[in-house]
Amino acid sequence: MQRSNTGGGALLAGLLLGALIGAAAGIWKAPRSGRETRSWILRGGRDAYANVGKAITGEPVADALAEGKSIAQQRQASLSRQ
Repeated sequence: MQRSNTGGGALLAGLLLGALIGAAAGIWKAPRSGRETRSWILRGGRDAYANVGKAITGEPVADALAEGKSIAQQRQASLSRQ
């Protein structure tokens, strides 16, 4: 039996057409102007970046690192005694 290889092209064409229709509908129904939307997206990205930075350098992370170091030192000390 011979297989046809036309499914991939049709799938790609359908995905591209769907993306174009979705983009057009999004632009047409957008509640803000393009400038306002870009500004909103940039603000959201900056806020997310700042929140990730706070989470990484925050006290819970520092406490967890200190606890991990303490446990590692205790284990190393107990292993060197053996």
